[in-house]
Amino acid sequence: MPLWSMDEWQFVEREVVTDPKGRHWTVALMDVLGQEGDPDMPNKLLELQYSSGRYFTLVYSESGALQRERGYASLPEATNAYGNLLVAVIDGSLDPSQPVFRQDLED
Repeated sequence: MPLWSMDEWQFVEREVVTDPKGRHWTVALMDVLGQEGDPDMPNKLLELQYSSGRYFTLVYSESGALQRERGYASLPEATNAYGNLLVAVIDGSLDPSQPVFRQDLED
């Protein structure tokens, strides 16, 4: 049993959609600096870590498994990407069952 659920986070926008195969996905837009904070990572550290990608679009499954994430520096850019992501999941042009995660992480 997970210690936390994706649904417990605070989101700017979030919607559960169904893809053409009948699977349910949650598509969300999150402001990482808008969270109450994780005791293991204070907000100051979050601010430094995400200074170039404060807003994130996410797709996760009913079980809470994160399938896709992408960071954006501005809210308008992230909001536009969120809308495109919703349409892509609904029309089947994007298959969330094939996970895609951030590529800009340092080893």
